[in-house]
Amino acid sequence: MLQSTVTKKGQTTLPVPVREAHLIRPGDKLEYDIQRSQVTIRVHPGILALQGALASSKGKGLSIAQIRHAATEARKRDRGE
Repeated sequence: MLQSTVTKKGQTTLPVPVREAHLIRPGDKLEYDIQRSQVTIRVHPGILALQGALASSKGKGLSIAQIRHAATEARKRDRGE
């Protein structure tokens, strides 16, 4: 089992095998889930989790303003407005 030591400031270094296995890079955010005497650490997915979520050939080349406008119009259509 891998382990690390906590400093006086509450800091620790993640062992290299952990960082490599989970592709953790400097600046990445970690999430802590505390359950009684156990703590689970997860890498926060951040913006990379959205990669490809909006991919569509229909929206290619649209500006953010055009995408917002299209989303507003679609919402109105869905609501029957």
